[in-house]
Amino acid sequence: MTKRRGDIWFVRSNGGQGSYPVTTEGWRVVWVFVAGIVASAIMGLVLAQTMTTFLWVAITALGMAISAIWFIMTARAHTDYSTTYNEYVKDKKNA
Repeated sequence: MTKRRGDIWFVRSNGGQGSYPVTTEGWRVVWVFVAGIVASAIMGLVLAQTMTTFLWVAITALGMAISAIWFIMTARAHTDYSTTYNEYVKDKKNA
């Protein structure tokens, strides 16, 4: 199944297999991921004051893992692996 141009928010990074955001939606996904990591860390610090060590560490790790899995799944679903970031920029300038 071919992806439509509006469904592509990321392109392949220049260095390899990662994805690089090239649209507003792609950058929004990155910022939501970062916010999820920060929120998990803050939640962990708050919970550390009231819970046993293992429990707050587990809850914090779970929050971070959920953020990471969501980011990876979203990026993979919206990445054009046929072009790198440098090729994307070059094509955009020539268009």
